[in-house]
Amino acid sequence: MKKIVSGALLLLLMEAGFAQESPIRDEQLKGLIQSAVTNYPRIKELEEQLKADDVKGEIIRAGYLPTVSADVNYNFIAPSPKVEFETPGGKSSLAFQPYNNYNAAVSVRQLIYDFGKTKLKLDRNEAQRDLNVNGIDNTKNAIAYQTAQIYYNIQFVQKGILVQQDQINSLKENEKLIQTKIKNGDALEYDLLTTQVRTANATNRLSDLQTQLEKLYVLMQWLSGVDTRGKIAASGTDTYREDVLNLVLEPGDWKKTNYDAQQIEKQIAVYEYDKKEASIESRPNIMGSASGGVRNGIQPDIDQFRLNGNFGVGISIPILSSDRPKLRQKMTQVQIETARKSMQTLESTIQKDLATVQQDYKGIQEKLGNTNVLVVQAQRAYKLAQVRFKEGLITNVELLDAQTNVENAQLQQVQLQYQAQLDKLESHKVVGSKIF
Repeated sequence: MKKIVSGALLLLLMEAGFAQESPIRDEQLKGLIQSAVTNYPRIKELEEQLKADDVKGEIIRAGYLPTVSADVNYNFIAPSPKVEFETPGGKSSLAFQPYNNYNAAVSVRQLIYDFGKTKLKLDRNEAQRDLNVNGIDNTKNAIAYQTAQIYYNIQFVQKGILVQQDQINSLKENEKLIQTKIKNGDALEYDLLTTQVRTANATNRLSDLQTQLEKLYVLMQWLSGVDTRGKIAASGTDTYREDVLNLVLEPGDWKKTNYDAQQIEKQIAVYEYDKKEASIESRPNIMGSASGGVRNGIQPDIDQFRLNGNFGVGISIPILSSDRPKLRQKMTQVQIETARKSMQTLESTIQKDLATVQQDYKGIQEKLGNTNVLVVQAQRAYKLAQVRFKEGLITNVELLDAQTNVENAQLQQVQLQYQAQLDKLESHKVVGSKIF
């Protein structure tokens, strides 16, 4: 029986572990994500603020400790009450209080029992801390997704740069070929100028891509604190290892993985404590007090300092509170119901966003399939055009058109591959998969 129980427990732990496993497989990206969630300034700020909850807990627990105060008083009282009476020796007087009154005492107050009010405050503070921790994790996950998006963007922009550089190299080869033809009288200077204009335009596009790549490097360094220039392999190169993400088709048990859902549930837990706190504030407090010190004014010698002390137990019963606990409970219940409606709104949004991502991915896959065929056809057509141009069977304009078709097809292919990767990443983001 023990073996069965142990096996079931192990299975549950394994399932829990798998549920939390990141879909990211690229080790370099994992390292950058870890650096981002560790070094990003906003996260450090939130973690520092979390210490306030620990201090609040210590302050609340201090309510169980006694309070000690020292008081020193001086009072001058005139006239001093006294009584005169006849004695065998003549008239005499008895003063009940001196003109100068001194009193020094140390007082101690101790909470004996508060019927669970302090305990509830501690539980409420712990729930608030749990809410704040979840908020930090939610921020970490958002930063992790942003890091992954930039990482994939860098890979595919680099691929676009390679495509553009290949086109520029081909254009320059065409320029050399046309120059040779001009010398042989088989081409015009117009053909050369047309090709050079196309080369200049391609160079400008290359510059735009390089500027975009540099901006992405700056963003990555801002997030992760790591300079990734020249360290991330371009998509489609020999050193590139595709991060195979799966497309999420069903939300599954999203309430356990989605940080926004957890945030709502933990906020409801805090509201529940607020509601309980309002309901028990009418409970009494039982306090004990003691004090001791020295003072004068004690008969029979009222000018002499004497030790004195007292001890007592009292009960404080709230009768009418100015903030009306019943109204506070009603307000808190409204907040709870609003949070529950927020959960329903979140569920509807997740279903809508997931369906949208899936439809977009389906359309991209269809376009990508057609574009893959288009790339092969355009490359084949360009090779044929080069042969025909060398033989003088087509004009330079037709050759440039064939080359432009290759460039456009390859750039479209890179863009669609990037969008497909982003859709898969977005599907995990929609359901709230943890990737840090």
